[in-house]
Amino acid sequence: MNVRGGYSLEEIMGVLLGSLRLFYPLLIASVIIFVYALVKRSWILMLVSAILLYPDAWFFSGYPPFPWAKFIPLIQVIFALIFYLMKRNKLKTNFQ
Repeated sequence: MNVRGGYSLEEIMGVLLGSLRLFYPLLIASVIIFVYALVKRSWILMLVSAILLYPDAWFFSGYPPFPWAKFIPLIQVIFALIFYLMKRNKLKTNFQ
């Protein structure tokens, strides 16, 4: 799959995880932001955590025992949706 500019997703992930050696920093940052987002119940931080985790999950899904790993960031997206709906409902009840 080519994205804008003629680069494939594999090339982009190769640069992120291989050349720049961002595998562990992205994983650690994602876990820290995930825990902080759970404590603060922030849907924006939860989405940031999912975005940071996606390259690592994509990498793990390439191995035969873990084809499901690419769906792990969806858990964070679901949490973000729940937090967003909770916040929206709380704002609605405060104005009524």
